Amino acid sequence: MTRSILVLLTVCFAVRNAHAAPKPPVHWSVKAAPASVKAGGRFQVVLQGAIEPGWHLYALQEPEGGPVATEVALAEGDPADLLRVEQLQPTIVPDPVFQVPTAYFAGITAFTLKLQTDRSAVAGPQTLHVLVRYQSCNDRMCLPPHTDTIEVPLKVTR
Repeated sequence: MTRSILVLLTVCFAVRNAHAAPKPPVHWSVKAAPASVKAGGRFQVVLQGAIEPGWHLYALQEPEGGPVATEVALAEGDPADLLRVEQLQPTIVPDPVFQVPTAYFAGITAFTLKLQTDRSAVAGPQTLHVLVRYQSCNDRMCLPPHTDTIEVPLKVTR
């Protein structure tokens, strides 16, 4: 009886893990950020994406009918505004799946966020919540779009 229960639990665990969502193949980190910034001041944050071998993610702009472009935003209520995002030069190739030229990154990439703190931001320690929505693909499949939240500590001064 005990052996039957153990076998049943093992099978249930294996089935559950077989249907678990795959881990995203992109790992985000903060490459550069200021230690502090004045309320109302402009600053930049550099996010680095380490992309697992064999995978890639798409650029900030993609043609209609192509893959899901990467999007970068801040969470509502954060103490800053995102003015613009700059990217490295992507690789551009004709994509056989989407049948349009696509721009993508493999290996390591970075996005530079140009920001400005709110003039009314509370002085002291704050946290930016950078939301990165992206689609990652390899030569056999594409994962559904995924959003990661990267926390960036920031000290606001007066």
